[in-house]
Amino acid sequence: MGTCWDIALDILLPRACAHCRKDLKRSSGPLCLECAASLPAPPEPSCVRCAGRRGGASPFCADCAGKRFSCRLIRAAAAHRGSAASLVHAFKFRGSQLAATAAGRHMAEALALRPELRGFAALTAVPIHPRRERERGYNQAEILAREIAAATGLPLLDVLERTRAAAPSWKLGRVERRAELAGAYALRAGAPVLVAGKRILVIDDVAATGTTLEECAAALRAAGAADTAGYAFARAGSFT
Repeated sequence: MGTCWDIALDILLPRACAHCRKDLKRSSGPLCLECAASLPAPPEPSCVRCAGRRGGASPFCADCAGKRFSCRLIRAAAAHRGSAASLVHAFKFRGSQLAATAAGRHMAEALALRPELRGFAALTAVPIHPRRERERGYNQAEILAREIAAATGLPLLDVLERTRAAAPSWKLGRVERRAELAGAYALRAGAPVLVAGKRILVIDDVAATGTTLEECAAALRAAGAADTAGYAFARAGSFT
């Protein structure tokens, strides 16, 4: 009966791959097998701190060289192009929680290949403003983080909040984004005791300039976190 129902739904409400638009079975994920297998990895050479593209002999990009950051390290599971960009578009603008779940599972798999991200005590997701969460129906970064937590056994801490609304970050340049996001994240009441002395990995959907991750890390470090790093599904900016 279930098979007949699935066939009927496939006929009446067909699904398409989020990237190539090939027809999908209802039981499959948001991408076809070919597109899922072709999620682009962040290219090399990359900055050892932010994973952005760099040139020359220096291990750091121009934005990271000689500077200190609250977010000590940023890594991503994919580059923000091709099928990865289509997956992001699906969960950010088309309401596909299934796409966010698929991205989170890919992040969990890729995390095993990042020894520099081992040893963290807990995860936390970049929050979005409550108004935007009501409009979208979910916080995509939280879905990503839940998948990673389920795969790794790390606790997921709900400790950060977005204190004010802002223009969508993709509409802003690097300087505008830093000004817009300065002080935009804070710890929830009672949260400092949960992060004090711990190494916290901050989860986000897309890292472009790294400003969002840096602001979240700054709030965590101010509350006593021992170490903070960022892990995003896709690295954008210089990778597109």
